[in-house]
Amino acid sequence: MRYSRLKRRKRNRYTWIVFLGLLLFLVVYIGSASAAGNFISRLITSFLNNFTSANSGKGDASIGVPDTQLTVPDKADTAPNESLDKGNIQKVTEQLDIVPFNLYTIQLGAFSSKENAEMAASELRAKGGAGYILNDKYFRLLAMGYASEGDAQKVKQQLQKEGIESQIYLISASGVKLEITAVADKVNSIKSAFSIWIDKVKALEDMVKKLDTSAISVEDAKKVLKATVEEFNSTLEQLKTYLVTQESNPILTGLQNLYQNCIESLNGILAENVADRVATSSKIKYTYIDMVYRYKQYIDNITSEQGGTGN
Repeated sequence: MRYSRLKRRKRNRYTWIVFLGLLLFLVVYIGSASAAGNFISRLITSFLNNFTSANSGKGDASIGVPDTQLTVPDKADTAPNESLDKGNIQKVTEQLDIVPFNLYTIQLGAFSSKENAEMAASELRAKGGAGYILNDKYFRLLAMGYASEGDAQKVKQQLQKEGIESQIYLISASGVKLEITAVADKVNSIKSAFSIWIDKVKALEDMVKKLDTSAISVEDAKKVLKATVEEFNSTLEQLKTYLVTQESNPILTGLQNLYQNCIESLNGILAENVADRVATSSKIKYTYIDMVYRYKQYIDNITSEQGGTGN
């Protein structure tokens, strides 16, 4: 009996020792695992912080998106190598008032047949007239155009004295107000493009008068035309740079077409090695009427797209 009790006490003592040993092992293991976990966590955090710090401010190198978004003006607003500092690039809005442009033409006939009109036009050109055919229900034969109605009336009366019946046919381009928003240089350039075209085309009338009165030689007239073409080419190149980013802009596109057509017409006159005063005068008269009529169509398109806001 006594032996048996002692044996049971020893077994109970060993059991407690084993239990305490296992408990101590678990405490040490959990503590070590926690420490290791904290160490690894700190290591990863430190690595991520160092990586972020080393790459901060670079953005996403794969797509090149900067941290700070900038509004960059279009190519037409920024000259090559010009600074893109936002403070240096400011757009303005200005109004361009285009005044009406009237051309009082001398009409020598209105034909229902195009063939008859072309035959009459050919005869008129040989005599120094424009021989311009305007298809407006009828094929109207135009001899010359004048910015002043008074000048047109005087010519009409003179023709009547010579037994030639004529009518005054008005080609009228209405005035229009345009609102331009761009950098200041671009606004000024577009305004200049309009005024240059109108002034130079109107100058063709004065050139014709001088040719017809022998106040200027054909050679001198062609020198003036050449200078006009050079100025037109310079302006046209500027307009083309604006259209790089505004291809669908009907105002700029139409203005470019006006310049292009006029350059081609004037180059056609310059290309002919003819010193004939009558022939040169006829071609300039034709170009004068043609350019004003094209201008009228251009302005009509603008006003129709704006809902008829012309003057």
